[in-house]
Amino acid sequence: MPEIKSSQFGFLLAAGGVGMACGAAIIGYFGQRLPHARLGLYGSLGMSAALVGLAFFYHTLWVSLLLITLLGGFAALVGIPMQTTIQQETPEAMRGKVFGLQNNAINIALSLPLVLAGVSETLFGLRAVFLALAALTIAGATLTWYISGTRIPKSDR
Repeated sequence: MPEIKSSQFGFLLAAGGVGMACGAAIIGYFGQRLPHARLGLYGSLGMSAALVGLAFFYHTLWVSLLLITLLGGFAALVGIPMQTTIQQETPEAMRGKVFGLQNNAINIALSLPLVLAGVSETLFGLRAVFLALAALTIAGATLTWYISGTRIPKSDR
């Protein structure tokens, strides 16, 4: 982003955090009305749309901040129901092991993309990286939907 200095990178992270907080508030108010799998699907599709938007508007600060805020909000639609499902489905005797493993997996998973994103951006460009992330998000949503065994009702098509 030509408009932003490296010292202002925190604004991008803050926008994502604001979006996550808003998404969490929305889930707290409306989340019980929809199944977790559907919330995850809608969140993943929203994240994909925000990433596609970022692919084309990353050079404009205010549009990027709005899209990153939306990205955070839709991420909450994925993360909160996922975490709730894990807590509901994990036997009490296994929760420590499951959440310890999950914490380690998250820490490992957060390190690898930092390296891959920088190298990928250098090789392919920022637009291609955002579009690839959007495609991966859609693929993950599709796989999760398939694994959950739910069907999209005709009224939602």
